[in-house]
Amino acid sequence: MYAAIYCRKSVNTLQGESIQSQLEHCRACLRMHRSAEDARQARVYRDEGFSGAGLKRPAMQQLLRDIRGGCISCVVCYRLDRISRNVSDFTALMEEFSRYHVSFLCAAESFDTRQPMGRAMLYMASVFAQLERETIGERVRDNMYTLAADGRWLGGKPPFGYGLRRTSPPYARTALVADAETFPLVQQLFAAVLRRGELADAEQLGAVLSETAGCTVNRRFLRRLFTNPVYAAADAAAGEALSRQGYEVLFPMQAHCDRGIMVYGRHPNRPRAENLISAAAGTHPAVCSGRDWSALLGLLRRSLPQNRQPVGILNGILQCHLCGGPMECKRRSGREGQFDYICRTKNRSHGCCCGNLVGALADDAVWTHLAKQSGISPVQPYPFALQRSLAALLIQQASWDGETLHMLLRR
Repeated sequence: MYAAIYCRKSVNTLQGESIQSQLEHCRACLRMHRSAEDARQARVYRDEGFSGAGLKRPAMQQLLRDIRGGCISCVVCYRLDRISRNVSDFTALMEEFSRYHVSFLCAAESFDTRQPMGRAMLYMASVFAQLERETIGERVRDNMYTLAADGRWLGGKPPFGYGLRRTSPPYARTALVADAETFPLVQQLFAAVLRRGELADAEQLGAVLSETAGCTVNRRFLRRLFTNPVYAAADAAAGEALSRQGYEVLFPMQAHCDRGIMVYGRHPNRPRAENLISAAAGTHPAVCSGRDWSALLGLLRRSLPQNRQPVGILNGILQCHLCGGPMECKRRSGREGQFDYICRTKNRSHGCCCGNLVGALADDAVWTHLAKQSGISPVQPYPFALQRSLAALLIQQASWDGETLHMLLRR
């Protein structure tokens, strides 16, 4: 049995306690409380870029699997908030450690868990770790409200048609301004659609603008352009449309406004419950009114169907063997009909190192195996819906570890 060192860092920066620094402190703790041999042979579990709010982290899940497999006798971390910032999760972890007779050490904080007072202090420390996480979240939300009140640009590449302007100190801030070259092109695209209520004119105009705008104006570009709230005026009609989409509207519901909308806090990799999605009035000029923008959204739903991701036989069944997350289908860029199964954690936050699985090869191999198990011909062309139904019926569990596809069939 081995000792386990668990290290975690929420963001990939050089500030704060780095993974290497945590590792050195944990090895020193093992040498002090266990032995130099345990410190040298300890298994290291690293989660970099993951919050301590939950336990769905690749290295944490692997650690729990090793504990249940009887491979780990001791777990050491740098501080309690590295292992969890949630009281209920921390309690569940301690119960899991106790169930499998795994001892727990903390390099920066010393607790004697053999005594009732030591166990009580351990849980009190986890309460303050959760309090710190929630306090940080409140400060972020308060700061976001302040930025929204000034209509500031938070960073990144500005939307097409706009540029950036930074005011001078001491009250320096960055705001969007209309770009002299590309802003008229955006106005032409919106006017072309709103004039006739169809996208044909915008697509024809886009083919001409592709040469002068310096970017490819295709259907994907038009969808991103027309659905971006930054081009809509911060009036009552736009506020109602954004409220229906789940935004917190921070600007007044007035009948007319010339300023565009700024969106704050939208993060596609985190659940909405932990992230503020708000819309405020910016300082940049709007391209169209909120009523026209709402009408344009309805036109897009009828004219430009969503780019649907391909669906494979194992879609909704296959899981990542490394982090336990689902494997989702992702279309290969520029290759019609070809797709890969990719770990959702890797795809959305780059927090998993599991390799992709070629979708077509995997589906062919799985269908051949399932057909043989069912006594039907694998070469006979069956409808795709039937193949998916048979896979959902026969496959109890399927996982991919980057090299091998593991399947457990129902009896």
